[in-house]
Amino acid sequence: MKKKIAIVRGKYLNKYEMQIFEPLVSKFDITGFGSLKPFHDKYAFPVIKLPSPMDLPEFPYKMPILNRLFIDAQYLFGLEEKLKGFDIAHSAESYYRYTQQCLNAKKKGYVKKVIATVLENIPFNNEGIWGRKNFKKRSRLELDHIIALTNKTKDALILEGADPKKITVISHGINTSIFKPRSIVKTSSNARASEDKQKSKFDVNILFTGRLEFYKGVFDVVKAAEILLKNRDLKSYNLTFTFVGNGSQKKNLLQYEKELGIEKFIIHKEVSYDKMPYEYYLADIFIAPSKPIPTYEEQYCTVLLEAQASGLSIVTTKSGGIPENVGDAAILVEQGDYKAMANELKLFILNPKRRMEFSKKARKRAETVHDAKIIAKKLSDLYESIL
Repeated sequence: MKKKIAIVRGKYLNKYEMQIFEPLVSKFDITGFGSLKPFHDKYAFPVIKLPSPMDLPEFPYKMPILNRLFIDAQYLFGLEEKLKGFDIAHSAESYYRYTQQCLNAKKKGYVKKVIATVLENIPFNNEGIWGRKNFKKRSRLELDHIIALTNKTKDALILEGADPKKITVISHGINTSIFKPRSIVKTSSNARASEDKQKSKFDVNILFTGRLEFYKGVFDVVKAAEILLKNRDLKSYNLTFTFVGNGSQKKNLLQYEKELGIEKFIIHKEVSYDKMPYEYYLADIFIAPSKPIPTYEEQYCTVLLEAQASGLSIVTTKSGGIPENVGDAAILVEQGDYKAMANELKLFILNPKRRMEFSKKARKRAETVHDAKIIAKKLSDLYESIL
């Protein structure tokens, strides 16, 4: 009989992460646990939806209020009972309320083992709200094992007092059969073939995907775009800057683009996740200019996995876990240095051979380090070791 694994993610149950669990369905009986309105709910395994404060409609100061009422708003009503009979409950973050619920279920004998994937890479962060410090301490002591997303996360956990013997570093992964380079994508429609024919070597599309927030460096992309669009060496190139995503800074970003007079060169889109591979297919260069704020530093940047698998040349920053993510398969610049970003983008624009060199590096890293099946095997080995 297959061992039963509960993947508990509440509102944040999503396709980006779940692709590393889907390859495990042949070996384990996997069930996802989400809120009533998770990010996504269609996977190769069933999903149980439970009410959560996270599903409440947006209202002013929603998260600060909920987090103070619940210590953490990531709570799933009835979760403990639903975990009866599971061999492993795999939660996320040491301070999330549903991680505490999983530990409660273990204490009641409902579930045998509890592990958690921790993304937080700033030591002692998320302890300002009363009760969270105790949540984190309890998790360090009672979790059977902790998966650290990066070595930076592992170091933060150890500084907080976690036992190094209980920590394994396992990153996120990507389905390299879905995200793949333009050179190996088979033409699936006449429209796509037509687009390829119309595009010349002087048409260059620079892509950003993700949340339109200050800490994602979106304003730095626009500043770099202004520099490149005014550069005389690039006057024969048709440059397009594509933003795929939404966020609290979209209105300000659009206004800033108009102030600089470059709005006609910038495209904004929102597309579903199943259509994202095509956005990478249309791109020539990818940029991910994340920058830290006091309470957040980039934890891994999943879109960089998609860009690597899609064989794009990449310009990104040294923020948080990004260097561990990309290795030597991308150009790294200092956080917030939009002039350096513009310079590296210019080098890629002018030198297709260099773009191809980094394209190959990116795809190779995706296939040999980040492939979802590789990450799934690491998870499988860990599950077997703790049962």
